[in-house]
Amino acid sequence: MLCIDVKGISTVITGASGVIGMAFAKGFLENGARVANWDIVKNDEVEELCKQYPENYMFCRTDICNEQSVKDAAAEVSQKFDGIDVLCNIAGIIAKEKIDEIHKETIDKLYNINVLGSILTTKHIVPYLKKSKRPRIINMSSIQAVIGSETYTPYSFSKGAVSAMTRVWALELAAYGITVNALCPGWADTEMTRTKLVEHMANYHGVSISEARDMILSYTPQRRFINPDEIAFAGLFLASSMAQAISGTEIMIDQGMTNCVKAGLNMKVPTLLSE
Repeated sequence: MLCIDVKGISTVITGASGVIGMAFAKGFLENGARVANWDIVKNDEVEELCKQYPENYMFCRTDICNEQSVKDAAAEVSQKFDGIDVLCNIAGIIAKEKIDEIHKETIDKLYNINVLGSILTTKHIVPYLKKSKRPRIINMSSIQAVIGSETYTPYSFSKGAVSAMTRVWALELAAYGITVNALCPGWADTEMTRTKLVEHMANYHGVSISEARDMILSYTPQRRFINPDEIAFAGLFLASSMAQAISGTEIMIDQGMTNCVKAGLNMKVPTLLSE
């Protein structure tokens, strides 16, 4: 049967209090799955899901950089949901700095959350996945793992690591039936993109908000930001029974952006001198 058949599966989603993680949580819940949100933030949307899905949704205040916190949360979810079938490593942060102005603290922070957090979470959930009849790991990478954009060194290195780990885990865990894939979104339609990114670019390039938005979207063939639900739907598909043959891959959700990379958005390009 060709359908998104995730009803009854137990899913752990890290960072599910954020915009994209919340889209994943709602998508899985609306299709009958059970969801555990691992996050350090419990906002109004989380409270609403707790009321709306009292049997199928749980919030675990979890620090994914703390191994004991991760281990305890995994045991708690497994006990409540009688096992774990799917892990969505969504939690992550972004930072951009020029290479000659980069700070070690920035690198350390992105490594701890984007890389180490995914490693620790996966380490302690894999034992439960090995007992599942349909085990899945879905990692959140980025198009910045495969393209180059000025000032993205901190973020690109962390997401490049996520993509590399995806390939390793897919091979290492194949014998247990565990598929491992990475989603690589472009600019999602979030408050951070619509305001902070656009405002930053307006100030940086000395243009209006409207002009800055048009400038950003000129880098994407579809001339739009991505609806978080589109990203979540890709995760739902990978969790379905029809995605068993897909493993070790990176799925680009970028409006074709990886095919038209050009310089000049994040950093003014100096005139090249010829000899």
